[in-house]
Amino acid sequence: MTAYVLILIGGLTFARGGAEHAQVTLIGLAIISALPIIGVFWGVFRLLVEVDDEYQRLLFAKQTLLATGITLTIVTVWQFLNVYDVLTTGPQWMAVIWFAMLGVSAPIVR
Repeated sequence: MTAYVLILIGGLTFARGGAEHAQVTLIGLAIISALPIIGVFWGVFRLLVEVDDEYQRLLFAKQTLLATGITLTIVTVWQFLNVYDVLTTGPQWMAVIWFAMLGVSAPIVR
């Protein structure tokens, strides 16, 4: 996550530094910024695969599914509020919402 913060701060500082940048440069920055988050998702998947204890694996799978369900619910409601012009913008940090819901779902599942 430290790499994510450093890449994000560096990329945003570069992109919003006042100079015009080519679209391909901004797309590259966006993809590079997303890589650490993708790595966390991969780590969660690998944890599910590597956990030896079946009960712990079940709890973590339930936690992951509940976090995903809560996140999808929040994003769906948020987007419909956007569709009906209640809000002018939708969620832009869905991975952060999912990470937060992963933490919220842990005590619920346990």
